[in-house]
Amino acid sequence: MHVSQPPDLSRIHLKSTDRLNLKRSIYSVNILVEYAKKFNLPAEVLLYGSTLSPSDLGDPEMFISPEEELRIFKRAISLIPDPKIGLEIGRLHNVSTMTRVAIPAMFCDTVLDAIHMMFKYIDLTQTYCKYELTVKGDLAIMSCEELIVFGDLRRFLCERDTVSAYTLFCNVLGAPFILKELKLTYPRPEYAKAYQDIFNCPITFNADRYQVIFDKSYLSQRMPLANALTRETYEKECKRAYARLHEQTSTLDRIHQELLFPHDELPSFGKLARRLNMSTRTLRRHLAAEGISFRSLLHDIRKNKALELISSTDLPIETIAVKLGYKDVANFYHAFKKWTGTTPISYRKARI
Repeated sequence: MHVSQPPDLSRIHLKSTDRLNLKRSIYSVNILVEYAKKFNLPAEVLLYGSTLSPSDLGDPEMFISPEEELRIFKRAISLIPDPKIGLEIGRLHNVSTMTRVAIPAMFCDTVLDAIHMMFKYIDLTQTYCKYELTVKGDLAIMSCEELIVFGDLRRFLCERDTVSAYTLFCNVLGAPFILKELKLTYPRPEYAKAYQDIFNCPITFNADRYQVIFDKSYLSQRMPLANALTRETYEKECKRAYARLHEQTSTLDRIHQELLFPHDELPSFGKLARRLNMSTRTLRRHLAAEGISFRSLLHDIRKNKALELISSTDLPIETIAVKLGYKDVANFYHAFKKWTGTTPISYRKARI
């Protein structure tokens, strides 16, 4: 009889994908709509300006784009009079409202296996981040990095994702998941006590990096519902859902993905082709078939991203220029003034 050996925890280093999924289920929007009812805010108001209607919320196969989902989030934050909305929405992401990927994770052998399952199918989750799990001494460190510039959504998205993940593990393990420390990259909110009530651990705000730190012994802890056959059954559904998701993602969707949500800065035409695993000739043919040019597409995206980064972040103008692919900041100033009739600094001051 073969007995599997426990993993060497000191060598653990897991990473999730660094690509943002473009087709997102309406799972999170549904939870937001339900929460808004507490404030007598109807779905029609929350979804105003989007392509969704209240009747769409009952369709489990309905997908929306990240841009549209984020617009709905911003609208909800502006309309719902609850500063703790991120924490509250996170609490509502529980076992009964799990996404497809969380269900097979419940039936994995260990916590480490469950995390690996979540990383493997992270495209099926609602996150806008990439994750990395490492072990240092007796500590396991889950680090998180934004795949987009969160801006004024940073606190909401971090609160939602952190609380939902924490709640999920507490529910699945049937006991509190004890954290050593939580590091968050935004300022301490007025309701910081609510964080202590949830996590009951030291919390650092304005940290350089988002990290969840816990005892590495959790990684080898056996999952209470561990069952290989059940896990395989639900993972098959994960695989089918993953395949359907990527079948619906066209080449143009992938192009938009790389330009709207770049890893560092907007790519050149050649770099874009390489990231899409195609030749420049093939990429040019795909764009021609859609009746658009790379230059016009890049122009529109640069303009929209510039307005977003100037108005919703405090990034230095020089940094924004580099992110948008401008080697000379003077050229960025010239382009911005052409778009808006004013300078980036004046535009930012007018929105403070």
